[in-house]
Amino acid sequence: MKKLSYYLILIVIAGIGLISFWGYYKYFKKAEPKFLLFPVEKGDLQEIVKVRGEVVAQKDFDLEFPFSSIVENIFVREGQLVNQNDPLLKLETIDFELEKQNLEASLAQKQANLEKLLAGATPEDIRISKTKVENAKTALEDAKKNVIDKLQDAYTKGDDSVRNRTDQFFSNLRSSNPQLNFAAVTVDIENILESEKPAMESLLISWKSSLDNLTADSDLNVYSQVAKTNLNKIKSYLDNAALAVNALTPTTNITQTTIDNYRSDVSTGRTNVNTATINLSAAEEKLRSAESDLTLKQKELDFKKAGTRAEDIEIAKAQIEEIKSQIAIVGEKIRKSTLYAPAPAKVIKIGLEKKEFFRVGQTAISLSTSAHKIQADVSELDIGKVREINGNSVLIQFDAFPKQEFKGRVTSIDPKEIIREGDKYYRINVYLENEEGALIRSGMSVDLKILASFKAGVIKIPELAVYEKGGNQFVKILDGERGKEMEIETGISDGEFIEVIKGLQEGQTVVVSVD
Repeated sequence: MKKLSYYLILIVIAGIGLISFWGYYKYFKKAEPKFLLFPVEKGDLQEIVKVRGEVVAQKDFDLEFPFSSIVENIFVREGQLVNQNDPLLKLETIDFELEKQNLEASLAQKQANLEKLLAGATPEDIRISKTKVENAKTALEDAKKNVIDKLQDAYTKGDDSVRNRTDQFFSNLRSSNPQLNFAAVTVDIENILESEKPAMESLLISWKSSLDNLTADSDLNVYSQVAKTNLNKIKSYLDNAALAVNALTPTTNITQTTIDNYRSDVSTGRTNVNTATINLSAAEEKLRSAESDLTLKQKELDFKKAGTRAEDIEIAKAQIEEIKSQIAIVGEKIRKSTLYAPAPAKVIKIGLEKKEFFRVGQTAISLSTSAHKIQADVSELDIGKVREINGNSVLIQFDAFPKQEFKGRVTSIDPKEIIREGDKYYRINVYLENEEGALIRSGMSVDLKILASFKAGVIKIPELAVYEKGGNQFVKILDGERGKEMEIETGISDGEFIEVIKGLQEGQTVVVSVD
């Protein structure tokens, strides 16, 4: 009996232990997270665009150019059989070639500037810049002297126009009530001239007094504004004098000769005032240009003394990349100036003649073939990776022939977009390169792998390791026994691996949780 009780106690104790062990692992012990580790390595990467497509009967190719220009050459004739990539027609590209030459010259200059930035300023560069600053200072002093000369000349011409040219009309000149020596055509003109004469005297006295204090250190802009205001007032006064003398007729008190002298003097005065205004404006512009040039030369000297800044180098590099991009765009236009046969075919119709102007939207040439083609719709996000001229190679997998792989090439992209559920797509046409002997039928479905850009020796990691947060891309790298978050910048992808442009180095390890 005691033995039975002993066994029962052991069984109970064992049961309690098992239950406790199970409860601990189920409710208390935390499961160890599971991770996959991938090395950051260098390798080649072929970017791939994956889409679904459908086989259609390919009977005609209606080809056109992507831009308007004059037809330079026609390489085929109607009825001729052509092979794939045979040239068909070519447009003139003189403007594009000139643009490319200008861009290449600009690129060479920008690259030379970058090399100078990277090398830094030499003592000779600094000496030259100092000389330029000194020359700019001399030019500025000359410009100031020129303004002073024109200000003095403006006063002289104004004084001559008022006193020497019109004093002869008046009596009681130095009184507060000068009188005209002749009767004006209207009382208003007579009153205006008689009232303006003392004001002109006061203006000239005040103007002369201010010019006595004029030096190169004075605020020349203020003096110029005063001079222009005074010249405008004198001009208005002379305009009224011209109205008075031009209306005069000979009398017993005034001869025609005197009238002619009056008119000549007033006309000369008006011309001199206008000349003074023009000369002063030109002197002001020369002064502003000299001040701007000195500021620029001083900044260049300060820049060279301070040394090259990292941001200046980055700006120079960005400018170079922008010009390279423009050159590539123009180069692409030049390449697209020639139409090539997308497949073996027969020329049905040539829609243009040599030297005729082609306009976008018209068919340049029509070809015919009895083969098949594949049509697929590519998202606007990926269409930039697909090209028409020397079109992308394509790997083709038919649903009907899962064990056989076909090859093809993109021959054209329809210009009109397709809207599907609010998203934009563009239809591409793919030519089959090894259709012979295959039982291909219209309507068959296919998977297409469009081979886009290829890069050799890039840093790459599995694409599943990349995640987004706040609009930026991140991965976790192995840091000791823990994962450390790193922001990265990515490039092309083949659907499995993705290029890392910035943020990782070869030899690091990225961590991917399998939870």
